Amino acid sequence: MSPSPTAGGRSPLSEITVQRAAMRKLDCGAIIHGCETRIIASSEEELLRAMDTHARVDHGLTDVPETLQSQIRRSVRDVEPADLRD
Repeated sequence: MSPSPTAGGRSPLSEITVQRAAMRKLDCGAIIHGCETRIIASSEEELLRAMDTHARVDHGLTDVPETLQSQIRRSVRDVEPADLRD
């Protein structure tokens, strides 16, 4: 059964697409072997702040060197909200 046309001969709306912005993800284990921490944030800035705190608290770093910060930035990935269900 096909949808009935609305006034003016047009079909009613049959699909709604809602696009959410991709989130940012970093698996610390991609940088620090053996670490199972995964950080997911709505922006890269938020993710980098969380990663800085994680590095200091969980890995004992008093300062996050620029080389490590660069490695972290290269390891950040986009992730769609639907991909976070695992």
